[in-house]
Amino acid sequence: MNTNNKKDIHSAIAIILFAVVFYAFSFKIQATTSDVLGSRFFPQAAAVCLILLGVIQIFRNMRSKEVLADEQEAKIAKEDQINRPLVLTTVLLFAYYFLCMGVGFTFTSIVYLLCSSWVLMPDASKKNKKTLLVIVLVAILVPVFLDTVFMQVFHIMLPKGKLF
Repeated sequence: MNTNNKKDIHSAIAIILFAVVFYAFSFKIQATTSDVLGSRFFPQAAAVCLILLGVIQIFRNMRSKEVLADEQEAKIAKEDQINRPLVLTTVLLFAYYFLCMGVGFTFTSIVYLLCSSWVLMPDASKKNKKTLLVIVLVAILVPVFLDTVFMQVFHIMLPKGKLF
């Protein structure tokens, strides 16, 4: 078992331990009867999902074959480079967070979804007009839909921003 597999197994164990603690602390949430599932359901469901994902990660890494030396060297050389999509996505996320209150949820979400899709999209897909059309439609319809649902169903105002 190589060092990457050991690191993956260690991180999976850490995630499982975190999820167990998270699940245990979910019982401190005051139970409500206002809905069918109660206020504890989502934290407990999230904890169970984390535990399952951790177990899957452990089994996948125990069953995986050793990485060849050439592949390991290529991977190490690649790791030395900056992960551009990761950096850009992080910058976009922080920009989204700070601009949401000033510009508004809907407009900021549309711009964020378009930009993050562009950053994470493979180069071949950037030339496909059909894929770009789907991304633009999703980037526009999802924030508008969420804003409408929160306003009409939950009666919660999402940030409109100072511009709108």
